[in-house]
Formats: sequence, C-alpha cells, structure tokens
Amino acid sequence: MDMTVIGKNIADLRRQRSVKQDELARFVGVSAQAVSKWENGGVPDTELLPKIADFFEVSIDALFGRNNTVVDIQEAILKDIQSKKESDRISRAFELCWAIEQSMYGTIFSDPERFKEEADAHTEDDQLYSQVLVDSGYTEMGLFNRIKYFLVVPDAIDKDKALLNGIDYPAFFKIMSDKELFDSLVLLYKRESTHAFTEKLLVDGLNITADKAKQIISQLLKLSLLGRTVAETDDGLVEFYSFYPRPSFVSMLIFAREMIDIPDNFYVNNRSRRKPFLK
Repeated sequence: MDMTVIGKNIADLRRQRSVKQDELARFVGVSAQAVSKWENGGVPDTELLPKIADFFEVSIDALFGRNNTVVDIQEAILKDIQSKKESDRISRAFELCWAIEQSMYGTIFSDPERFKEEADAHTEDDQLYSQVLVDSGYTEMGLFNRIKYFLVVPDAIDKDKALLNGIDYPAFFKIMSDKELFDSLVLLYKRESTHAFTEKLLVDGLNITADKAKQIISQLLKLSLLGRTVAETDDGLVEFYSFYPRPSFVSMLIFAREMIDIPDNFYVNNRSRRKPFLK
C-alpha cells in the first residue's frame, strides 16, 4: 500500500464533511498540528488508522484510495444522520443536501472554510442561492443567510394530473389575499400550536371586529387548519379552536418571496433545461 496517499485522502474526506482539523484531532487523540502534518505529506501511525477510518465512517482501504468496496450510500447516510444528536440532524441533513447539489455539477466548488467565509461576508438579509434546471427536473437551494432550504423536483409524467387538474388555485389565492386572514395565519404560526384559543385572540391581536374574526375562522376551518370544540363554562357554551400548523404554509412563503423578490445572487446556477415546466 502507498502510505503517501493517506494524507491527501484525509484532507479530502475532512473537507467533504465540513470537518475542522482540531475536530478530527480530538477524536483520534492527537494534536491539530499532527493532522496538518499528515495532510502536508506526513503519515499517521498505523495504529491510528482504524480510529481515523471510524471518524469518517469509511474503510481503512478507503484511506488508501482503494475504493473497490461496494458502499450502500443510503445506509451510510442513514447511519451518519442517526449518529447525530436529534437537535443536530436537520443541520447535518442540510449539509448532505449541499453535497447532493454540488454532485449535480460533478465537482465540489469550495472547501468548507472558504464557504463559511463567504457566508460571514454577507449580511443576515442577503440570500445566496444554488439552482439546477435540467430536462429531468430541477433543484432550488437557499444556502444562507436569510433562510436555508433544499428542493428537488423530478419531472412528473403527467403535469396536468400532478399539479393542475381539480385544484382551484384562484379560489385559494383569493382566500390568501385577504390581508386580515393572512395576518391571522401569521399570528397563529407564531403561537404554540398546543394552546387552544377563542375568537378574542384574533379580535385583540389584529384589532378586527368579532364578525371579521368569525369569517376568518370559518375560512380556516374549511382549509382544515383549525379544529373546533364546544365547552361549557360559567358564561355558557364557548367555542374553542385548535390550530393545526402545516409546514407547507412556511414553504409557500419561501417560494412566494422568490416570485416577488427575484433571486439574483447565485453560488452556482445551471440553466440547461429546455423543456417547458408544465408540459
């Protein structure tokens, strides 16, 4: 085996996984300077190889560049994410989505340190995007700073059946265009969904009339965003409402904003698609 390739492979694995030298060093039990030495032509002690391989979740053969071992990518991703704390899994999933996005171009465009520097150079109001538009589908990705997301959409065979037939979009958007109803949704999405409420929440929170609050609640019930319970109190029968938040509303805001505030700041942008989006 050629020991000289190990340092380069360690450096490549570390950058692909957005890992700093001191993180690897702490796991293996060496100094960050030792890791730097490996990556610049040095060779780790052979007894450290299993621990280095464990850290990157690869075989020792992979450290030597022997990639003839068949790897189940889905199983590797499953183990990778499940090995993280629950609070860190979404963040790790996003990192893997960024790797998927870059794979659409067949290369990695920047190392993690440079990417972080670019993120820090933007203000919190900036948004950097990545996009792949090809005839087999498309991806859209918000990288930083305002909001991060990843969308991948393979082309549907029947676009009319998948997106258009039987859906009254104008009626839905008419409901959403009611400012007080929209503001009511924002108010509800900012609350703990486990807390029941009465019409008074909308009346006081939005400074609207009781009749308008009733109208809004009626619309939200039709959209199955609310549940209704009648309880007997000292003041008689009172209607309480439970809110059933759907993440699709927040997703709608993400993409509606992109229709209004058109993205123009792309990290990478592939527009090779020629097929119509709805045909």
